[in-house]
Amino acid sequence: MGLLSASAVLLAAFLVVESRVEAPLMPLRIFRMRTVAAANAVGLLLGGSFFGFVFVGTLYMQQVLGYSALQTGVAWLATSLTSLALAGLSQKLVTRISAGPVMALGMALIGGGILWATQVPVQGHFWASLAGPFFVAGAGGAFSFIPISIGGLTGVAERDAGLASGLLNTSQQLGGALGVAIASTVAATHLKTLAVGGDATSAALTGGFQWAFWVCGAIALLALPATAVLLRRSRATEIEGAVPALEVGGLD
Repeated sequence: MGLLSASAVLLAAFLVVESRVEAPLMPLRIFRMRTVAAANAVGLLLGGSFFGFVFVGTLYMQQVLGYSALQTGVAWLATSLTSLALAGLSQKLVTRISAGPVMALGMALIGGGILWATQVPVQGHFWASLAGPFFVAGAGGAFSFIPISIGGLTGVAERDAGLASGLLNTSQQLGGALGVAIASTVAATHLKTLAVGGDATSAALTGGFQWAFWVCGAIALLALPATAVLLRRSRATEIEGAVPALEVGGLD
């Protein structure tokens, strides 16, 4: 919590300085754009939930199921390959119905997949315990990362494309750092409680990871009201106008 407090103080100081200098590194006017603000808010929650899920899921596989690093990486292919397979569909949906609804669908799938993972047992197996959550979360990744990237650059002037792209990447990475910190703290705290209560090490570890999954899933679902409040439907022509910005800013 001390680290979070210090980060909040530093962020507040940065915003005060940026609001007063003549040529700010990050002009705060960019947050007046509804889609940019929404995409960064959802990107923060996406990073917190998805990266936290990957971190805790990796610990569960290695410390409870006894997977090696190689086996763990192969298991995560279920998530990454699902995202890759659905990326094209996600882009098409964004151009047809706008980024907001697709983004909401993606975050709902990520939240659902993570909450499914809260049922992992001590004596788990990949196909019985992890494959379903991994596939669902992977689908959610395709329907969230892409619309967030597009929405974060929609309507941005060419001169601000680099700023918008870097800001979006920063939001996701910051969310990831916070998500991992929160999830690992929850897991460790509940693990200690169960261990003191006399639970076996594997059972205590599993219980801690289950609680961490609950937290990560809740973080993902917090994005749903964010998309409902901040994002409006935009026409396909507005999305197409963001393509040059995507090419300039990149999908970092």
